[in-house]
Amino acid sequence: MRLRSLVINLAAIVAFAAITLSLQFPRLNQRIGGQTSEDIRKSVIEEEARLKLIRQLPTRGFGFNNLIADFAFLQFLQYFGDDVARNNFQTGYGLSPLYFRNIIDRDPRFISSYIYMSASVSMFAGVPRESDHIYAKGLRSLDPQIQPDAYNVWRYKATDQLLFLGDAKGARESHLKAAEWADIAAASGKNLVDDPQLVAEASRQSASWLEEERDLTNAQIGAWSVVLRNATDKKTVQIIAQEVDKLGMKLEAQNGILVIVPKK
Repeated sequence: MRLRSLVINLAAIVAFAAITLSLQFPRLNQRIGGQTSEDIRKSVIEEEARLKLIRQLPTRGFGFNNLIADFAFLQFLQYFGDDVARNNFQTGYGLSPLYFRNIIDRDPRFISSYIYMSASVSMFAGVPRESDHIYAKGLRSLDPQIQPDAYNVWRYKATDQLLFLGDAKGARESHLKAAEWADIAAASGKNLVDDPQLVAEASRQSASWLEEERDLTNAQIGAWSVVLRNATDKKTVQIIAQEVDKLGMKLEAQNGILVIVPKK
């Protein structure tokens, strides 16, 4: 049995190493030989295929789930920081949800990764429903007794629900959970970056404000305006057009720049 377990683990290491190398070589070739529009688009397609391949690895990850999550996060940082590919070649940020599904599926306790997800998936890729689903899945594995700063994840979720989805009820519930978990963090006496007592108070104030029926239209339009400013690809622009249409708005070109304006 020990031999079998060793063989399985070694096979997993070899498979993961092969995926790792396959992810690195295209980028090395691009740096050596230069980048063209076709090269960039091809690399994005290949990257998507590799991210989907990683998702097919066994859920237990042969004991390497943390390693897989860390690797996926480093790859995401490289992807997100490649302004030339994202902006100049207009490939956008559409792979962000795949990166974070791999990260959170493998290591939902990777608390610091959630804030990057909020920005990249909602604000840059323009798919806040994807981030909402990933938050929900990750939160099922978090425990405020073990991860005292996990209340931040509820706050990130509430922000997306409020600004992008217009889900006042869901945002209120998330703020209340954030306050509850922040209370637990405060009672633990552990040193955290922010003061959990202040977080609990602010979260309850936000939840109280959301008790009354609110018109969130302007807040949503403002949020989607930020997404529009960051949009570099046609797919994201199409998503924005569909979302603002639900708010009684439309996209219009003014002096060569797309802006959100009321429907006439």
